Amino acid sequence: MTAHSVPLRLVLGMCLLADFTPTLAAQTDRFGGLEVVSVRATGHFRVEQSRGRWWFITPEGHGMLALGVNHLNEVKNAPEYPHTVLARTHGRDWPRVFAAIEQQCREWGFNTAGFHTPPELRGTMPYVISTVFATASFWHEPLAYVDVFASAFAADAETKARAAAAEMKANPMAIAWTWNDSLSWDLVFTRRTRSTDFVSFLRELPAGAPGRERYLAFLRSRHDGDLARLNAAYGTRFTSFEDVRTPRLELECAAVFADDREFLRLIARHYYQTISTVFRREHPGGLLMGDRFHLRDHPDEVLEEAARFIDVLGIQPGDHFYPPVTPLTRPDETWFDTAEFDRLHRITGKPIVIADHQCGFFDRQTPKTGGWFQYATAEEAADSYDRFLRDAGARPYIIGYFRCQYLSIYKDQLKRYKQGLLAPDGTPFEPYVSRLARANRELLRQLAARP
Repeated sequence: MTAHSVPLRLVLGMCLLADFTPTLAAQTDRFGGLEVVSVRATGHFRVEQSRGRWWFITPEGHGMLALGVNHLNEVKNAPEYPHTVLARTHGRDWPRVFAAIEQQCREWGFNTAGFHTPPELRGTMPYVISTVFATASFWHEPLAYVDVFASAFAADAETKARAAAAEMKANPMAIAWTWNDSLSWDLVFTRRTRSTDFVSFLRELPAGAPGRERYLAFLRSRHDGDLARLNAAYGTRFTSFEDVRTPRLELECAAVFADDREFLRLIARHYYQTISTVFRREHPGGLLMGDRFHLRDHPDEVLEEAARFIDVLGIQPGDHFYPPVTPLTRPDETWFDTAEFDRLHRITGKPIVIADHQCGFFDRQTPKTGGWFQYATAEEAADSYDRFLRDAGARPYIIGYFRCQYLSIYKDQLKRYKQGLLAPDGTPFEPYVSRLARANRELLRQLAARP
């Protein structure tokens, strides 16, 4: 990277980094790609294997491990912002505010703005486009699925996929396209925690609804149009296929569960195909991440279908708003689960981004942190970050890690703080952030030095 290729504030930020990484800045292109990994340049981001591992390939043709901070756009509307150091220094001059934030993030070794990126950063930092498709995220209340077989969903997909493709084609800093959070996919988990699921939602739609009709067509095909065979398998006494409804089913019956899993596969196939078809038509070379799956809420049949249409698998570990069905060996999810991530990569064959992750710690300004596991001290949390990043970076298919949250913000729905890298008054948590910076730079330095 040379001084004339980046804004002055980035040069200053790189100078600050030079004390720690004297050669790394000189070895990166303007997107953060390591120039030692040099392949064909296409003018847009893509994924490729080189030097024994997967990479994001920058528009200039260099391998990149994306290290990002999510939700930077929340700074603008945070009730805490007027009381921060940034507000006292820059007020609401947002270009200056985000120039300062960018410099800070780069000083800490982050090369990416993650997702939920404000417009002020989209011209200078790589970022991921994030779009809301449904409110059936694992943490939303109420859990609300949509009929993905309906024309309204196809029209919504057409509009949003075209917009994402247009933005990506116009801005080389746009890495990939993802959909906000993830649907709650797993049948067992969703039924036990939310008393519904995607299959049951479609099964209970009114007669004539596209999703309901698609389910009935599936049942007839699955049982060769033989209602007696279905009743024998289900232990039911339906008088027609149209009578099949969730309240009259024993959902834990093996035959019902097997059919529901196969219909879930068809839902996932249609969901991904509907959205991706438009995106591929508009931007054949663009990267599609799709759902940011909640770790352990992604049945294999859904992953297999998603893998047919996506380029990158996004996974969110932890963030347990609802307890997992199966007790975890390490329930805090602050350890990188190598075996599970290896399995996900085997199933999909796709490189993986840790799409949203962190752990909290006790601080007098943020005594209770929500969503993520909270350590007793900042030192323990920093140790956890270092361990997780090191273990994740050692897997050749991990191409990105996005940390959740920049500024600590109190969330009424959680009755706790969503803890960031900065305290609510805008001062960095030290020495926590210095520890994170060291871990980020060390990982990038190791990757740059690999033969």
